[in-house]
This record gives sequence, C-alpha cells and structure tokens, in this order.
Amino acid sequence: MTDARPISFSQLIKRSRFNLESAKNAVRFGENEQSDVEALEIYIQNLEGDIRKLEIAQEVEQKQVPTQEDIVKVMGITCYANLGYCCGLDKVCIWRDSCRQALGISDRNYAEVKEATIWQMLSKADKKKTVSSI
Repeated sequence: MTDARPISFSQLIKRSRFNLESAKNAVRFGENEQSDVEALEIYIQNLEGDIRKLEIAQEVEQKQVPTQEDIVKVMGITCYANLGYCCGLDKVCIWRDSCRQALGISDRNYAEVKEATIWQMLSKADKKKTVSSI
C-alpha cells in the first residue's frame, strides 16, 4: 500500500467553484425544464457544502500543529464526524482522505491503527474467548 500524491485543496476548491458558477449560470440563463432546474439547485447546494468542507481541510492542513478544536472540525467533514468510523482504504472517499491529508495521517498508519483497533475491540467483546490476530 502506497500513499497517493496529496490532493491540492486549493486546486480542488478552484475547480469546484468553477463548477458552482457554471451550474448557477445554467439555472440563471439556461432554458431548462423545471426538473432540470430542481436538480441543478440540489447540485448547487451540495457543491457549496463540499467547498466549505474542502476549505476546512485546507485551513487545518496549513497549520503546523492543529489544535483539538481543529481536529474535531476537520473530522466533522467525514460522514460520521469521526475518522475512526470511516471505511478502509479499499473504498474511495474524498472526505476520509481529505481529513487524513489535513491531519498528516498516511495510508499505512491509517490501515495499521484500523486493524489494531478492530482486534482490540474483538478481544474485549467476549471475555470468555481469546481473539488473536491472523
């Protein structure tokens, strides 16, 4: 498992803002069916939220030492507001990876901690059985 090249938050934000303006213009000036306009408005709302999340990740990534408040804030961009609940690396997830990038957590460290955590949980789940890792 190797870490991919980090995402440039500024580039993602720039591209997302371009897409946002294009969608807004399509609503303003386009000859769209009502269902298309409604779909575009939902897309616009989602894109605005995504841009806010990317800005949070960028802000935290730029700090030398993030505070506990910064960590909680950047974990808030993930689906369950906690990196510990995120999927493994075999699934694609921009919010998990943006959070990890902002906090400087490599693929390897993330996978190792996830693995150790599940084995620890399993060993405590049933005190009568002994669980050992493979």
